[in-house]
Amino acid sequence: MKAYQKSLLFFTSLLMWAFLFQSCDNEKDIDLSAIKIETDIKRFDRAFFTMDTLNFTQNLAVLEQDYPPFFSAKTEEVFWRKQRKDELQLKLFSQTEKLFGNMEKEQAELNQIFKRFYYYFGQEKQFEVYSYISRLDYDYPIIVAPPYCFIGLDMYLGENNDYYASLPNYLQFRRQAQFLLRDVAFALAENTFGLQVDENKLLNAMIYYGKLLYVTEKLCPFLREDELMVYPPTKMEFCEEHERDMWVYFIENGVLFKSDAELQRRFIDVAPFSKFRTDTDPQTPGGVGRWFGYKIVSAYMEENPDLSLKQLLQEKDAAKILKLSNYKP
Repeated sequence: MKAYQKSLLFFTSLLMWAFLFQSCDNEKDIDLSAIKIETDIKRFDRAFFTMDTLNFTQNLAVLEQDYPPFFSAKTEEVFWRKQRKDELQLKLFSQTEKLFGNMEKEQAELNQIFKRFYYYFGQEKQFEVYSYISRLDYDYPIIVAPPYCFIGLDMYLGENNDYYASLPNYLQFRRQAQFLLRDVAFALAENTFGLQVDENKLLNAMIYYGKLLYVTEKLCPFLREDELMVYPPTKMEFCEEHERDMWVYFIENGVLFKSDAELQRRFIDVAPFSKFRTDTDPQTPGGVGRWFGYKIVSAYMEENPDLSLKQLLQEKDAAKILKLSNYKP
């Protein structure tokens, strides 16, 4: 009997722990039932590159009705005929079809991202989302131009894809399909927040990107931290193990409040690694200042749980955010 009671107690304890862990996981989520807006990915890429060309003029007119943002410039038909025959775009479309297919998974997750966006920022600004072939537009894989969001599917074919061979390895890494939805959320955050006032002051830049990453996390709450940061797992591990050492460098060298464009290049810009000018630099991720900004902003919001995301973005005093965050690695 005692053995039975012990077993029952052990089993009950396991259930309680499982419930607690499940509850903690659910705290990442929010109630989106009041958000009725459904966001579909409108597949201009598929519609255009599978269009019957025997009746080109008539079918192009149908596309113009269904996908108006792509025809706003009133481009002549000869342009579209040339695009339809473009060898590079046809090959890129073929690869995106093999990789993404009908995008059911991406569609469901993207719909949740936009519901979260409307939950946090209101429904006044609503978006239509279109996928297309960007012809390898490395600078703008995602374009947010309200009321539209454009996704260049050919920019997420995988880091080892031959089309990205001209890029350095750290930029090829960013071209993985797993980062597509993260990039959509980040672009939404960036469009909502706008440009920072003082780009050169290191702390301002840290907090600016920290806010964007924090909002991105809220829009995509189940991203791993390395996915949120677009860091290889090994470099994420380095950050976690050397967080205090790197922070001490910033403090002891008094660089947080310096207005110096070089500091932004060393610690904020996307790069193969950050530049502390030590032997361990190659083990760091590029733009590690963004990660510190994210850590500070996260701590700030934990210390001030009543603040909304809108209020966070409206707070322009980076020094105040650092102070009130009580950030101590």
